[in-house]
Amino acid sequence: MPADSTVRTRRLDCRGMTSTTDAYFLPGPESTTDTGQFTRTFTATEHTESPWGRGFQHGSPPAALITHVLEQVVPETGGRLVRVTTELLGAVPLGELHAVGRVVRPGRRICLVEAVVTDPEGREVIRGSGWWVRTRDTAGIETPGERSGADEAGASSATGMVPLEEATSTAFAEMWSSGYIDSLVTRGAPGQLWLHSRIPVVAGIPDSPWTRLAAVADVANGTNPTLDPKSWTFMNTDLSIQLHRLPRGQWIGISAEASYGPDGIGLTSGRIHDLDGPVGTTSQSLMLEPIAT
Repeated sequence: MPADSTVRTRRLDCRGMTSTTDAYFLPGPESTTDTGQFTRTFTATEHTESPWGRGFQHGSPPAALITHVLEQVVPETGGRLVRVTTELLGAVPLGELHAVGRVVRPGRRICLVEAVVTDPEGREVIRGSGWWVRTRDTAGIETPGERSGADEAGASSATGMVPLEEATSTAFAEMWSSGYIDSLVTRGAPGQLWLHSRIPVVAGIPDSPWTRLAAVADVANGTNPTLDPKSWTFMNTDLSIQLHRLPRGQWIGISAEASYGPDGIGLTSGRIHDLDGPVGTTSQSLMLEPIAT
């Protein structure tokens, strides 16, 4: 940090908070320099734990944490995030994490921001970036949204999503189990999932539309797998989310398609919805590994 930087620091009293606090992350001390660099310590709770193994996180909470940090450094008014990419650099541990957010490319029309999260030893475990773009009124040319529900004849709408009230499958919750999975409310259909989290991303901080979405978007990879998770792992190394509009309400609908190559690499492509229709897309690169028997 430059010697002449002015640092503003605010500390939260987290005494009495434990790993069972109902949030994915507990906030610690934060500071912001006069150049706009944001730093904060977080504690990842047991609600972040992955179904792939104990002691490390599912991909959604890290993506939500990256998104939260990016939102601390984007311009306050006049635009919004349109794309967030999260790179999972390895197993993300539970417990203490240190986050830094900064502006890479400032601007009034477009702004590129990045965030880096390290463990207590200083090892980078998550890295992310986001594009912020200025907004203006384009309601007159907005792509018509097809409501994610049934038409008068009871058929699925043009969005391709099964209506929430008709999504009754419990297959997702039966296939997967972990601290993170148990934090979700899910309603499934073949290749699709309606879901929302029961808890906020950061304790004491209301979720934004972006963080609320990021907290569940990584689930796309487990929504429509054609591989048996008892025989194969298909963990993703990244997650990119692009939104043409912000989601409204708590329910997020995900329709996903998994593709597997001949060389141990795969791809999950997802479409994101709210109850009013499509809002964006997700993409995840996969590493395919057979499970030894």
